[in-house]
Amino acid sequence: MAKFKQAGAIVVRAGKTEPRILLVTARRNPNNWIFPKGHVELGETLKAAAVREAREEAGIEGRVVGVAGRMSFEFGDNSYRVHYYVVTTADGGKEREGRRLCWLKYKQALRRLTYDETRDLLREAWPRIRLSVATRPGRSRKKK
Repeated sequence: MAKFKQAGAIVVRAGKTEPRILLVTARRNPNNWIFPKGHVELGETLKAAAVREAREEAGIEGRVVGVAGRMSFEFGDNSYRVHYYVVTTADGGKEREGRRLCWLKYKQALRRLTYDETRDLLREAWPRIRLSVATRPGRSRKKK
């Protein structure tokens, strides 16, 4: 069994009431919603790979603000270890590589993510995400 190291990004941006989280569809199965992730190029750091994957898969320019966690999975005869980072951006992104993307609030993202492991990863990283992304000041909504 071959072992591969990958890097991924939990991309977040400010929202009116809470941070928004970017999800993209998987290339192999467009019904699966995941975080951007992929291989680490020769000589590339894990952080740089995470930012590059967000750019390639969702058109996002961002910066790493912290570690989100790690997860492992097997696919076919291969074993993968993915190192995830929290990446902040002000970009809206754009669909690339045949993938769809969406920006969701925390609870919406938990429901949309396809895999239990990625939901667990988001739950563990959420306290750090909330601290790293400020909300956008919006108009106050007073009841009349």
